[in-house]
Amino acid sequence: MSASREKKQRQGDLAQGLTQKQRQELKEQQAAKRKAALYTVIGVIVAVLVVILLVWHSGIFQRRATALSVGGRDYNVNDVSYYFYNVLTEEYYYASMLGTASFDPTGDLHTQYVDEEETQSYYDYFLEKAVDSLTQAAALENAAAEEGYTLTEEDKASVEEGLASYQSYADQQGYPNLASFLKANFGQYMTFSAFRTCLERETLLNSYKNAYLDKQEVTDADLEAYYEENAANLDSYDFRYILVDGSVPTTTDEEGNTVEPTEEEEAAAMQAAEVKANEFADAVKEAEDKEAVFAELAPDYVSESSKDSYSEDPDRSLTTGTVGSNLSYLSYGSWLLEDGRTAGDVGVIEASTGYYVVLFLDRYRVEEPTVDIRHILIKAETAEADDETTEDVDESTTPTQEALDAAKTEAEDLLAQWEAGDKTAESFGALAEEYSDDTGSNTQGGLYEHVTKGQMFDAFDAWIFDQTRQSGDTTLVENPQSGQQGWHVIYFQDWAAPVWENTADDSIRTQRQTDWLAELTDGLEAVQGSGIKYVG
Repeated sequence: MSASREKKQRQGDLAQGLTQKQRQELKEQQAAKRKAALYTVIGVIVAVLVVILLVWHSGIFQRRATALSVGGRDYNVNDVSYYFYNVLTEEYYYASMLGTASFDPTGDLHTQYVDEEETQSYYDYFLEKAVDSLTQAAALENAAAEEGYTLTEEDKASVEEGLASYQSYADQQGYPNLASFLKANFGQYMTFSAFRTCLERETLLNSYKNAYLDKQEVTDADLEAYYEENAANLDSYDFRYILVDGSVPTTTDEEGNTVEPTEEEEAAAMQAAEVKANEFADAVKEAEDKEAVFAELAPDYVSESSKDSYSEDPDRSLTTGTVGSNLSYLSYGSWLLEDGRTAGDVGVIEASTGYYVVLFLDRYRVEEPTVDIRHILIKAETAEADDETTEDVDESTTPTQEALDAAKTEAEDLLAQWEAGDKTAESFGALAEEYSDDTGSNTQGGLYEHVTKGQMFDAFDAWIFDQTRQSGDTTLVENPQSGQQGWHVIYFQDWAAPVWENTADDSIRTQRQTDWLAELTDGLEAVQGSGIKYVG
């Protein structure tokens, strides 16, 4: 007999010798043991489920899920979310600036549509853009890896600066920490480490793309060929223009409510403006000296609020040296850019608030060089405005002579500090980043490249465009402009190519880069993974 059978036999023999009451007690004991074992199993299962739920709600599973595969690379939820929210933020920012925002970023993007036919939701639109961005990213990552291209020390510093900027945004907006800011702005699964990875990737790829641009060789023949094809956009233009106002102001009713003009009133005002604009244009066309007559009559045709300025300044209507590529954004730009435009042509162009009258004067290719400069602006401190003052002076923006003198002394000290060092562009840039009050350049070492005549105020302009100027020259110049009063320390870095040549060079390089990127991404297919549902 086997051991198990012997054990069962002994248990059976024992049971046979028990009383009815003992048998019942034994049965209850065995049942209790089975129940205890069952509860133990259930407890283990519940504990496991609790852990799973905690891990699930922490987002670990979601953020690690593959959301997109492309070019042999897998991208997780945060990788896609980084581009998704960047596109969303950028679109909303520019649309808001133009007053054309048509979606609510805080609402459900699945139920907001790009088109009136509701064929594509904003969610699908932003996801499509994110997929496009990651498709290009995958192609560039593969190409960079093949070349052994990695983050430079400058790139690494840029990443740290970027993280510091986001920390600053988080602080300004009242977030308790950067992690909560990232979740609010880049999706609920975003973490600091994941965000750093995304920022490092973007920095690497931008650096790699810029390196491609820099190594392109653009010859004089390339520049001339590009000019021949794009002369209208590269040439500079001189012209005069005014706007004959066709708008209707709002009014206020007896109860103080704003009353908008009716469509009939707006149409009548535009019609009157057109008649007035044509009258002015005809007077200029008939004149022997069209430019003189334009300047003389302009005050009679502009809005009431502008009459005095046009009367006091005959050149108020004059614009010179505008590059053609900047005209395309203007209502009358296409008229100026038309082939065959000759000096003395007069045009009447409809705009949203009236009619422009434009006198074409000249078109030419500027051959004068531009300049690259660095500068440090030391603004004079201003006093707080005194509510009790009766003087017609804005004390909040008008520094005292004492404050101006203090700014000059600080500027002189900085120049002396630079001259006591190695006197390089880099050392000057370091001082600019630490001390300059010009937010437009103090994060770039005070650098302005391809500066054109007239871009700076008169004294600044006169010094940097002195024909005797050489690399390394420095000076101090006072800034008299309202809100910018103070002193500049200027470093002349170098003479640079003319505006048209800079534009042509940039365009050629950019087109080559575009072609290169198209070649890299050709044939790449992005495949969505299970994690895509956690994006957005």
